[in-house]
Amino acid sequence: MSESRRWRFGAFALSEAGPGLERDGQPVRLGSRALGLLVALVGRAGEVISKDELLAAVWPDTVVEEASVRVHMSILRKALGRPGAQDGCLEWIANIPLRGYRFLGRVQGEFVPSAAVTQVARASPGDAPAGLPARFSRLVGREAEVERLLGMLAASRLVTVAGPGGVGKTSVAICVAARYPERPPHAQVCFVDLAPLTSQDHVLTTMARATGVRGGVPDIEEAMVQRLEGRATLLLVDNCEHVIERLSPLLGRFLAALPGLQVLATSREVLRVGGEHVFRLMPLAVEQSPPISLAHALRSPAVQLLIERAEAAGARGFDDASSGPLTRICQQVDGIPLAIELVAARLGSQPASDLAFRLDDHMRLHSTAGRAVLARQRTLAATLDWSIGLLGDAELLLFRRLSVFRAYFGVAAALSVAASALDPDVASDALLSLASKSLVVYDTDQAADSPYRLLDTTRSYAHALLVRAGEKDAVSKSHALFMLDLMGIATAELASLDADAWTQRYRGSLDDVRAALDACIGHHDDMTIAGALTVASAPLWFRLSEVSEYRDRVRAALDHVDALKVPDRLTAGRLEIALYNALWHTGGTVPEMTQACERALDCALEFQMKTLEFQARWGLCALNVTRGAYPPALQHAQILSEFASHSTNAVTRNLSHRMLALASHFCGAFAQARMHAEAAADADYAIRRNHVNAFQPDARTTALAILARTLWIQGESRLAMATAIRCVQEAQALEHALSLCVALFWICPMAIWAGERRAARAWVDTMLQQTRSKGFAYWHDWALCYDDATKLGEVEDVGAHIDAVAAKVLAMDEPRREMMVTFCDRWVDDRLVARAEQGEGQWSAAEVCRAAGRRMELQGNDAEAETLYLQAHALARSQGALAWELRAAQTLEAFRARTCQR
Repeated sequence: MSESRRWRFGAFALSEAGPGLERDGQPVRLGSRALGLLVALVGRAGEVISKDELLAAVWPDTVVEEASVRVHMSILRKALGRPGAQDGCLEWIANIPLRGYRFLGRVQGEFVPSAAVTQVARASPGDAPAGLPARFSRLVGREAEVERLLGMLAASRLVTVAGPGGVGKTSVAICVAARYPERPPHAQVCFVDLAPLTSQDHVLTTMARATGVRGGVPDIEEAMVQRLEGRATLLLVDNCEHVIERLSPLLGRFLAALPGLQVLATSREVLRVGGEHVFRLMPLAVEQSPPISLAHALRSPAVQLLIERAEAAGARGFDDASSGPLTRICQQVDGIPLAIELVAARLGSQPASDLAFRLDDHMRLHSTAGRAVLARQRTLAATLDWSIGLLGDAELLLFRRLSVFRAYFGVAAALSVAASALDPDVASDALLSLASKSLVVYDTDQAADSPYRLLDTTRSYAHALLVRAGEKDAVSKSHALFMLDLMGIATAELASLDADAWTQRYRGSLDDVRAALDACIGHHDDMTIAGALTVASAPLWFRLSEVSEYRDRVRAALDHVDALKVPDRLTAGRLEIALYNALWHTGGTVPEMTQACERALDCALEFQMKTLEFQARWGLCALNVTRGAYPPALQHAQILSEFASHSTNAVTRNLSHRMLALASHFCGAFAQARMHAEAAADADYAIRRNHVNAFQPDARTTALAILARTLWIQGESRLAMATAIRCVQEAQALEHALSLCVALFWICPMAIWAGERRAARAWVDTMLQQTRSKGFAYWHDWALCYDDATKLGEVEDVGAHIDAVAAKVLAMDEPRREMMVTFCDRWVDDRLVARAEQGEGQWSAAEVCRAAGRRMELQGNDAEAETLYLQAHALARSQGALAWELRAAQTLEAFRARTCQR
C-alpha cells in the first residue's frame, strides 16, 4: 500500500493527501488554496519559499496576482493562531521581505498508509464520496459468501447480490466493500443508499452526492464520469429494486465510460444490465437434525447469530438443554437473519423453550393463512407479525407512526408524530423499547440528535400497519409540520454554522422533506403546510445543489394552490418568490422571473406584507437591471430604501444600499452609486452569513465590485484598480463561484478600458472557466463578451475581428450592447443611439454618443459628428463621468485636428 506524508506541529496535524488540518484531533476549516500553501510551507519548514514557487504550487493552471498569496497567508495565520510557549517560535509563518515566506515551527514528519489518508480526506462532506456505513456487530456465518463475492468482483465489473427482504444483502455487501480496497491498489468505495427514495427521478442526484459531485452542475452524468475517471472505484448501490427502471441504464452508461469502475448492487430482483453477474444470497444454514449438544448446534451459522444477538440483548445461561429449542427457533424462521434478530431480542426475557413453543404455534397459523405467498416472504412476515403481537399499545402505535420517516430521526422527531396520542415520557420509553427489540435501529455512528432509523423491510411493514389503522393522513401531516419546524431551525443556523457543518447536519433531511411534500401536495387541507415547507426548505435544496428539482416542486405547489376552490393568495405569493430564486439559479427566462416577482408584489400589497413586498421589489430591481430597464429598477430601489430607513435590521439596510448602488450606477448617477456602494461594502460577517444573503453573491464583494467600476468611470483609475484587485482577492478567498463571477462581471471591463491586458486576460479566463464549469449561463454570456473585447489587443487582423463581433453584437440584448460599445466605437448601432436619445442606458450613453459621432465622421457628416461629440462631452461632465469625458474630449480634439488638415 502506498504512503503519504503527515506532519505535526504544536497542537496541529497536517496531511498531504486531501489535504486536511486538525487541531487536537478536530478538523480546522480552511479553503483548498490556504491548505495548499500550508502543505508547501510545512513540507519545507525552515526554508524560505518565494512567492513565485508558492503560486506555481497552489495555482499551477491559473493566472493570479501575487496579492492572492498575501490574502491566503492572512487566513492561515488567523486559523493557526499564536504558537504556545512550548512550540519554539513567536509566529508560525514569517514574511521575509523581498524573498518570500518561511515556516518557523518545529515539525515532526511521518508517513501514513494512503488508506488512512483517504479517511482524512473523506471528512469534507461537500465533495468527498460517501463512505460505508459503520457496522457495530460482526457478520456471522457469511465468510464463504464474502469470499465468493470478492472472487466474483475480481472477475466481473457488475455483481448483484439478489435475495428476499431480510436475508442480509446489505450487511454482506458492506462487508465485501470494506475488504475491496485490499484488492485493487488505491481503490475507493462509494456507498449509494437508494432505500429512502420515493421517486425514480432522484436516482442520478443521489448517486452524484455519493460520489462527491454536487447536483447543480449542467451535466451531472458527465461530472460523475470526470470525478471517477482514472480511479479504481467500487460503487456499492444498495436497495435497487424499486428504482431499477431508472438505475439500470445509468449503470450501463457509467460502466461503459469508466473502465476502472465496478458496481456491487443489492436488490430483490436482478438489474438486467449487460455483463451483470448475479449472486443469490440464501438464508443462514440450519441443521435439520436435532442437536446433541450446544456445541453441535453452534455448527449452524443461524444458531451462532441467534445466540450472539440474544446475549447482546441480555440473555445468559445457554447450555446443552437449550440447544434443541434454539435450533428449532432458527428452523421456524427459515434462517432469515432479520427474523433471527427480531426473535433474539426476546430471549433476554423469555426462556428459549417457551419462545420456541409460542413461535411454533404462531408460524403454523400464519402458514395456513397465506399459501400463495413465497415461503421465505411468509416466514419474515410471520416473524414480524409475531414480534408486533408482543408489543404494548404505546409501542405498537409509535412503531407504525415511525414509518413516515425515510431517513434517520431523533427523539424529538419520534415524539412529534406520536404527540396526539402519547405522553412524551411514554413515547420516549416506547422508542427505547423498540430499539431494544431490534424493531428500530440505533446507530451510534450517526449524529447524536438523529441516531434512529427503520430498516427498509421493517418500514414497509410498519407503513402497512399505519394505513390499516387509518392514521396515514394525520401522521403524514404531523411529519410535515415537524419538517417545517426543522427547516426553520436549519435556516436560523445558516449564520452560525460553516457550510460543511450545516450540510453534514441537515443533508439527511432531504428525503423526509420530499416525502412530506409528496404527502401534503395531494390534500387540499394541507396545501398551506406544503407551501410553507416548500419555502422553508429552500436552503437545503440550494446547499445540496438540487435547485432544478426544487424549481419543479415550487411550480407543482403553485399549481395546486391555484387549483383550490378558494386559492391561498398569501401562500402563492411566497411561492412566487421561491420560484423566482430557483429560476434565477437554473437559467430561467427574464419574463418568467419578472412575472413571478410581479405576482408576489401584488400579493404583498394586497395583504400588506412588508417582508414579501421587500423580497419582490428586490427581485424586480435586479431583473429590471438585467433587461436594461434602469429607471424602473431605481424606483424599486428607492422604495426599498424607504422601507429600510424604518428598519433596525442591518441586513435590510445593507441590501438597500446595494440595490441603490446597482440601479444608480446604470442610471448614470455615479456619485449616488459610489455613496451607496461604499455603505454596502461595510458589511460585517453577520450580514454576509445571514440567511437572506445565503444563496446570493457575497454582499461585500458585490458592493466592492460596483464601487470599483464606478470609481473608474469617475476618473479615479488608480483607486478603482486597487479596489478591484482587493475585491477579486476576497472573492477568491471565499471559494464561492457565484460571488467570484459577479465580481468579475463588474471588474473585467475596467482592465480592458485601462489597457491592462495581462490582468484583463487573467480575469476574463477565470470568469470563462468558472461560468462554464458551474453552468452559470447568464454570466458565461458576459464572459464571452469580455473575451471578444480582450481579443482586440491580441488578434493579428483587428479589422476582421471587429466585423465578426459586430454581427454578434446585433443579436445581443440592450445591456450587453451598451457594454460592447465602450470597447469599440464600431460596435454602435441605431437602436443604441435611439435608447440614448430617449434617456435610457445612461451609464454608457456618453460613449454611445461618441461612437455615433465617429460613425457620422466616417460617413463624411462632420457637422453631425461634432454635435454628437459635444453631446457626449456635456453628458459625461454632467454625470461626473470623468473617464467618458476625457474620451470625448480626446476624440473631439482629434476630430478638429483632422478637420483643420482638410
